[in-house]
Amino acid sequence: MPQSPIHVVIHHLRSAAERDGAVSTDGELLTRFLSQRDDDALAALVERHAPMVWGVCRRMLRNPHDAEDAFQATFLVLVRKAGAVVPREMVANWLYGVAHQTAVRLRATAAKRGVREMQMIEMPEPAVAEAREDELLLLLDQELSRLPQRFRAIVVLCDLEGKTRKEVAKQLGCPEGTVASRLGAARAMLAKRMSPHGLAVSGGSLAAAFSQSAASAGVPNSVVSSTIHVATLLAANQAVGVISGPVAALTEGVLKTMLLKKIMATTLVVLAVCVAAITGGSLALGQTEGTGKPVDKPPITAEKPIDQPPATAKANSKPEGVKRPQEKEAITVPANAKAEPA
Repeated sequence: MPQSPIHVVIHHLRSAAERDGAVSTDGELLTRFLSQRDDDALAALVERHAPMVWGVCRRMLRNPHDAEDAFQATFLVLVRKAGAVVPREMVANWLYGVAHQTAVRLRATAAKRGVREMQMIEMPEPAVAEAREDELLLLLDQELSRLPQRFRAIVVLCDLEGKTRKEVAKQLGCPEGTVASRLGAARAMLAKRMSPHGLAVSGGSLAAAFSQSAASAGVPNSVVSSTIHVATLLAANQAVGVISGPVAALTEGVLKTMLLKKIMATTLVVLAVCVAAITGGSLALGQTEGTGKPVDKPPITAEKPIDQPPATAKANSKPEGVKRPQEKEAITVPANAKAEPA
């Protein structure tokens, strides 16, 4: 008799804990999954980052069923694109980006279906000063997703996953002071980016809002277990007919968007290199021409003038065979010739 998904999950987590004492880093777990297709490593990654991913999905999607689809699709994308996580210790940051992108895509799809139109009519937006906490968090996620990677990763680990600066420093392999400075800079950037939305908040209050949201995420065990079950089947190429239609479509849509972004980024790099090469060539040419040295040109050879006959010769010249006026031919008479009588 086949085991239920929850029993499979418990088995994977117990195996992972017994093997590594539950101290394997994200990079180690990801490496094991990539090299060995280790189901236990995959289950541990899902279990470890489930609260953070669920928090993003719930903040972005009020419908719990939509949140479940986005949650599951996020980890299915991880199964398909695990090799794209670089460096491998940045799994949490990578998952945050995928979860936000997945939730945004699902929100757009739901809006097209008109699911939220009645809500917007019946519940008009409150004044900016009275913005609700969920709207504040929605804006925070929007701005956090736009931060540079090195700053966003620190916020995700410290504020969304509740790790200490010491733990984050050890995980990322950098000094604790670097973590502290980047965290402070990231919070300051977030606070500044909230100003155009009419929200005057401090970095500390933003951190508290994220932490409170993460603590109250409360991801359902059934969602985690079903996601691990489907993800392990997908990793083994046995997920045909197991993944629901909406989740499969959402996963493929996110993967396609990621591919397009990669192509665009590569194209921009190539264009930048071409522009730099053309600009450099133009500058080099301009410097060469601006040295003041004359440009070598072939010498100009004067053409030899055509000899003109003298004026007298021209006057006396006549076409061949044409007689001059008054000109008679001389008659030569032989010496011994006799004159004929008249």
